[in-house]
Amino acid sequence: MRTGNSLAKRACEALAILYLFAAAAPSCFGCSVLAHEALVDALWDIKVKPVLLARYPAATAQDLQRAHGFAYGGAIIQDLGYYPHGSHLFSDLTHYVRTGDFVLALIRQAHDLNELAFALGALSHYSSDIDVHRLATNPGEPMLYPKLMRKFGPAVTYEQNPAAHLKTEFGFDVLEVAKGNFAPQSYHDFIGFYVAEPLLARAFLQNYGINVSDIFPDFHRSVESYRRAVSKTIPKATRVAWAQRAKQIRKSEPGITRRKFVYVMRRSSYEREWGKQYDRPSAGERVAAIFLKLLPPVGPLRTLRFKMPTPRVEKFFMQSFDLAASQYRAQLDAVTTATLQLSNYNYDLGEVAEPGKYRLADRAYANWVNLLARKNYQTLTSPMKASLLAYYRNVDLPFDTKRKPAEWNRLLMQLREINPQPIPAGGP
Repeated sequence: MRTGNSLAKRACEALAILYLFAAAAPSCFGCSVLAHEALVDALWDIKVKPVLLARYPAATAQDLQRAHGFAYGGAIIQDLGYYPHGSHLFSDLTHYVRTGDFVLALIRQAHDLNELAFALGALSHYSSDIDVHRLATNPGEPMLYPKLMRKFGPAVTYEQNPAAHLKTEFGFDVLEVAKGNFAPQSYHDFIGFYVAEPLLARAFLQNYGINVSDIFPDFHRSVESYRRAVSKTIPKATRVAWAQRAKQIRKSEPGITRRKFVYVMRRSSYEREWGKQYDRPSAGERVAAIFLKLLPPVGPLRTLRFKMPTPRVEKFFMQSFDLAASQYRAQLDAVTTATLQLSNYNYDLGEVAEPGKYRLADRAYANWVNLLARKNYQTLTSPMKASLLAYYRNVDLPFDTKRKPAEWNRLLMQLREINPQPIPAGGP
């Protein structure tokens, strides 16, 4: 029998879990997964498949169908760490540190049809994030959420307001659904994406000097948990699309009904096809989810509300997607001629960011140095060293790491271990 004090304690614990869950809940919206899929599909027949066949001319239709699944996996792989039970460091590195070099490493290390398809999918993520963030998400956020305009100005980055960023991108996913480009089989195929795990491990080690196993307790399980998260995001997008754009959907698809349009993926069906090797929500998360359905969107729960893109923001998205497709097309041509070159863009900003400009990039670099130090720099290569020394060429810059003096002093010591020569304070 529970005492009154015990019940009160449990209620407080549940409310605490609820508050934390609400604050973090926008991550459940995903990172525009359908937009990434759409870019692969837009160029699959006219560009991606010809690149694959140029290198593997004996590939059959069945081989190419499976390779398509690997391209889907590559198209969302950089976001793997941002989903529940992932590794934030993995996605921070692939978004802010040697980002172009990482994609090039995937392409160069690809040894078969599926691995190359996976690498080309990752290339599509590079193109879409850079253009869509810079031209649609960042300027679109303050238009949808005017308080952000007053606080940050006409462009808002992910680090300034993660919730608004993710809600804006979920809105882009809803737009993709509402356009009617996805049949149920398309959703099913996308959820069935494949990850070229050996290739990813090789390329990640080559580019960062870190084993995937160093930052994922169980990488394969993290991939399966990612798949499960995506399988929940897509049905949510179809429900919201129908609620927000049913009139337009009916107009574009006469005879369509909610039952036909809204995609349903029951857990039993999911597990029958893809297994049970994924992390389930904890008891606390389940309790929080129930409360979230019951409580009004006030206080921290306001972060769960999102707004559909306005016509102007929708136009931004379509223009940025078209530009990303054009860039991706040119990059695929360069893959064929072995002339592909990629700059190390900051994915959130869509530009090569100056050191000290972006807090999340500063943290990613500092964490990277720390991991290399734990290995006594045994996996540090000349290109990695050059990247690090270039980033910290001027230690007078306002690096976020300086906010914690002990961490900054440790970083300076590690940089001296990497390069015994004094690091200039004034740099070019």
